[in-house]
Amino acid sequence: MSDIQEDRLLSGRTVLVAGATGGIGEGMTLALLRQGATVVATGRSEERLAGLADYVREAGQPGTLITRTVNVGDADSKKVRAQLSPHGALDGAVVSIGDWGSPERTGILDISDREWEEMIASNLTSHFHALRALTPLLSRKGALVHLSGFSADIPYPFAALVGATNAAKKSLVRSLDAELNSAGPRVYELIIGPIRTRPRAAIGADNPGWFSAEDLGRHAGRLIARSGPYADASLQYLITRAHGVRTTPPQ
Repeated sequence: MSDIQEDRLLSGRTVLVAGATGGIGEGMTLALLRQGATVVATGRSEERLAGLADYVREAGQPGTLITRTVNVGDADSKKVRAQLSPHGALDGAVVSIGDWGSPERTGILDISDREWEEMIASNLTSHFHALRALTPLLSRKGALVHLSGFSADIPYPFAALVGATNAAKKSLVRSLDAELNSAGPRVYELIIGPIRTRPRAAIGADNPGWFSAEDLGRHAGRLIARSGPYADASLQYLITRAHGVRTTPPQ
């Protein structure tokens, strides 16, 4: 697909990005704007949303950015929908929220009840609330794109809570897809590896072999537009550039 076609791909479509101020969400927002979408960028910090607006304005793009200070992971799903309903039926929603918890490596047997409960709340319950709030806002022909880490599929020693919540999120989204049973909207679960982002690059954590956040955004845009060879694959793996996009886990 040419760059010109990419620029027009989402013209006239409205896409919500939940977690737009995170490193991955920021890059995906920019990519979707570059595909011509009207992007409703949500986050919990008005200040960080203002920073996102400055960043995409400087980068230049053909789409339109709307920022909304909304916590899509709030338990009051009706309130979330009421806050977002003025934007009409959404053509797409990207869910890039969550919390990786403490950076310290901790074995399962040393995890406290408090750490367990906090991780379940921030990295699983919030996603359940987001799915419950956002799915009814999508048009029947729309698409929900959800991100989970590759630890959903593999052992993740000394960071088991991240792996456990990713596996549970994957199951939750896959079950939602089965329940909707092609009646719409479409549901995609993207299992991702380490991703290149501006915050990571700033601390020297960068690898050209990784997909970038903008790569994810471009891919999500194609899924929302139902364009390209993966539009009908509800489960996809984007682990490294070398592996490419797959519908089965890389070995």
